[in-house]
Amino acid sequence: MGSDRPRRPVFAPLLVAGLALLATSCVSARFSGREPDRLFQEGRYDDSAVLLRKAYEEHGGESGRDSLLYLLDLGLALHSAGKYEESNQVLLQADRLAEIKDYTSLATEGATLLTGENLKDYKAEDFENVLINTYLAMNYALIGDAENALVEARRVNRKLHLMVTEGQRGYKQNAFARYLSAILYEAEGEYNDAYIDYQETRKLEPGLPGLGLDLWRMARFLRMRDEQERWNEEYGLTGEDHERAKLLAPGAGKGEIIVLYENGLSPEKRPNPQFTQLPRFYARANPVSRAEVEIDGQASGATFLLHDIEATAIQNLEEKYGKLIAKRLAGVVTKELVSDEIGRRTNSPLLGFLVKAAFYASDQADVRSWNLLPRDLQLSRHVVEPGVHEVRLSPSGSGTSQSKTVEVRAGRKVFVNFRYMP
Repeated sequence: MGSDRPRRPVFAPLLVAGLALLATSCVSARFSGREPDRLFQEGRYDDSAVLLRKAYEEHGGESGRDSLLYLLDLGLALHSAGKYEESNQVLLQADRLAEIKDYTSLATEGATLLTGENLKDYKAEDFENVLINTYLAMNYALIGDAENALVEARRVNRKLHLMVTEGQRGYKQNAFARYLSAILYEAEGEYNDAYIDYQETRKLEPGLPGLGLDLWRMARFLRMRDEQERWNEEYGLTGEDHERAKLLAPGAGKGEIIVLYENGLSPEKRPNPQFTQLPRFYARANPVSRAEVEIDGQASGATFLLHDIEATAIQNLEEKYGKLIAKRLAGVVTKELVSDEIGRRTNSPLLGFLVKAAFYASDQADVRSWNLLPRDLQLSRHVVEPGVHEVRLSPSGSGTSQSKTVEVRAGRKVFVNFRYMP
């Protein structure tokens, strides 16, 4: 006569082994090897890009869990190496993939209640998603493609608008993208559109250096005398300021160099010591707040801050904390119920305990992020004579400098970029 006692299923050891494997598999492939990061921080951007591309292919290509992370860092490494068209190819792929990754299946979301967010494909933080288009705009500007640069600059603020209206999130428009699009419109002679975007920039950063002169210049080009007086009064512009503004008038015979400065490294995502299942951004040390610019050996002003990536990253994550905490608390309840049920059905409290332990071991903070971003984006503008010029950038207090040579034609604007590593 058979016993009525429930028998322990033969799959129980396999279940425990599988959960133990899951607990160890939550480590990000992108962050398991830091050699690309080291090379990038040493300024060896080409070498970093080679390793990132190789690792991307080895870890599943576009179907890999960290595929978006690899593409983001690869695109940035190529950008920093001056390979702007290659960078765009990668970032356009990342932009498309970010949209796909954003539609996570309900099954995957449900599974993260038992394990952790690391189980999901990385889909990028909101601020990272926006910066994909920011870098695309910069790349197009650097190769002189103003039309596509404007398309990407507009997409930046379109994405932010959707995040605010559809997601009810407290983000604001991106001053860097607005100001960049204003410069690009001006470069194309579309002064009305440029004037609109300079005014939009003013709403975001009213104290931006030189902005009053930009507004006055556009009002002059558009023959808006009342507006000229408005900016004269608001910004205290002088006759000397007016003469400087006229240097960029059509037919004045001058050109302009726009310096794009990418300063430092963005904050690092690590477990929150007060709630280790959740991530937190930590600022990375950087003594530099701006850079001095020389044109042909002569001091020509300093860069100014337009987008604080560090502050945006920290703010965006803090705004999500309520939702993240609620999900983790729901996960605690789910883990307890499932593991207790397994123990009851197998008549093995030990098995239930082991399953529970595996669930909690796998519930780690998701510390993945676009790791190679700068701390902030800065810019400066320099009116020059037509010809070939050496542009030297010296991050204040760093004791280092970099130089690039650019050719400027009369009536044209040329973009040049620099990246500083602490």
